[in-house]
Amino acid sequence: MEKTTIESQVASAVLERKVGSIVIDGKTYEIAPPTLATLILISELVSTLPVVERVPNNQIVNSVLHYAKDYRKLGDICAVLILGAKNLTQEIEETHTRRILGLFKRSYTTKRTIDRKTELSRLITENMRPSVVFDVIVKRLQDMEVGSFFSITTSLSEANILKPTKEVER
Repeated sequence: MEKTTIESQVASAVLERKVGSIVIDGKTYEIAPPTLATLILISELVSTLPVVERVPNNQIVNSVLHYAKDYRKLGDICAVLILGAKNLTQEIEETHTRRILGLFKRSYTTKRTIDRKTELSRLITENMRPSVVFDVIVKRLQDMEVGSFFSITTSLSEANILKPTKEVER
């Protein structure tokens, strides 16, 4: 098993190398490297989920059925974790040829944007078992270097607390 160094992980992130792949509904998706932008998007999506209180084992089915309608965002979360913040949309150019009066050919190019996140989210919700979605989300969150993000934010927060600013009244 090859051991990766911190330097190679940083290089992979900076160079935006893919960190693996996953097959969903017969199509292979490259897994994007962890970035702050992806983690921020995940945080935004998680904040929209309802808070579910713990329930006794005999009420789990009722609770799941009650809240399931609100958890379509799980597909979005999984899609963002796989695609990364930069790959949520894709712009493609299409060339069209049109005949004018049956005599002349005219070619023109149009651009359109594909919403890859919505497409992948739909595939995930329609084709993946809940246990697989759970495993993908947990594994990708572990790969997102959440601990490093937490360290950055807490150390900056502490620095902010330790150095209060003086307000001068005039």
